[in-house]
Amino acid sequence: MSEPRHGRLGAITRIAGWFVVFYTIATLGLGATIYIIGESALREQLDDRIAAESDYLADIHRHRGIVALRDTLQRRDDRGVNALGYLLTDGNGRRLGGELTTDRPRTGWEQIQFRDQDGRRNVARAFTVDLKDGNSLTVAMELAPERALRRTTALILLAGLGATLLGGIIGGVWLTRAIRSRLRAMNATAQGIISGDMSLRMPVSQPDDEFGQLAGTLNAMLDRNSALIENLRQVSSGIAHDLRTPLAKVRQRLERMMVLTPEEGALQDEVERSIVEIDATLSLFSALLRIAEVEAGALRQYFRVFDLSAAVASVCESYAAVAEDSDKSLTCSIGPEMRVLGDAELVSQALVNLLENAIRHTPPRSSIRVKLCLNGTKVVLSVTDDGHGVPEHRQELLKQRFTRGDRSRGSPGYGLGLNLVEAVAEVHGGRLRLSDAEPGLRVDIELPLAERP
Repeated sequence: MSEPRHGRLGAITRIAGWFVVFYTIATLGLGATIYIIGESALREQLDDRIAAESDYLADIHRHRGIVALRDTLQRRDDRGVNALGYLLTDGNGRRLGGELTTDRPRTGWEQIQFRDQDGRRNVARAFTVDLKDGNSLTVAMELAPERALRRTTALILLAGLGATLLGGIIGGVWLTRAIRSRLRAMNATAQGIISGDMSLRMPVSQPDDEFGQLAGTLNAMLDRNSALIENLRQVSSGIAHDLRTPLAKVRQRLERMMVLTPEEGALQDEVERSIVEIDATLSLFSALLRIAEVEAGALRQYFRVFDLSAAVASVCESYAAVAEDSDKSLTCSIGPEMRVLGDAELVSQALVNLLENAIRHTPPRSSIRVKLCLNGTKVVLSVTDDGHGVPEHRQELLKQRFTRGDRSRGSPGYGLGLNLVEAVAEVHGGRLRLSDAEPGLRVDIELPLAERP
């Protein structure tokens, strides 16, 4: 797992962001629903009160006449604390009673404008009924208190939404940081394991939570894999180690046979060929044991900071003559004083493998280039040739053990060189990369720079 790139949101941040957006929309929807239902209930309550008052006054007119109605309206207006306003008009719209200052509204429900005692225009909800004698009665209630209550409700909802949104953002940031911190620790451990340190285990701060359970499961899996890998490594190393001794003894006997039968002939030729075959087999076993030793990471305890530039220059100087003898050229471009933490002998062996592969598998008059340069906090050691190259689909296969290119099957070797180079790169916290040099093959070993003391 890599760190989120700058300018891009990580998965956790996106999840937290979507959570805040969903939480905000849900809160906004809930607030809007409460606002609409509350406004509807308030309007219904207002209408019920106006309608009840209108029915009461119409009943007075029906049973006691227009005079009693006018008296009732006058008494209500005289109290001065009534929230309702009244207007009694005849069929021509002339005022007969009530203090509501407005034109005669239409029959039924209507929103009207009226003037208060200070001459200001206000809005009211009004209900007008036609009386049996041709007159009209209007009962109205000012909407200003309702609107003030509506504004207060809206402000409360907006304040609640703002508090919810702020809380969601703070919670999302905290949640993102908490989860990212736990994942960063697990990622660092996983990177260390990938680099070859199989002794590392996931940190378990709280065994009972989900991360603790996940870390425990991963650690159990790593324990199981480490045991299987160690058993496999011990078996393969044991076989290679145990076979070296009898083969070495057979070789010694063959050498004694050559001494005891100094005459040249068919027997001498067969003995020499047998010794060559045994040497090749012993070389194979040595390579397997070396790879197993590097992959085990046991050599990491001996790592020291060394000058990679000097090590690469030394190898290049040694192999310049070898390349020239093979009718090929070797050029080197080495940056100064590039220091890495590791084993100089292992890294030099990896470079030797790459140079031998390039010299062995390229045609005469080929050009081989070694370059050591910086790439950010990494050191890149490149070996590039202009030979036949390797198809892209086979480049990764060449890193596997006993895998060889189609053009190199007739030449000596067992297909272990790149496997050893990759093991060396990984045990140093780096990586091996093959690419097309157009023409030819480019092999890069990328290693981290040593931290300055």
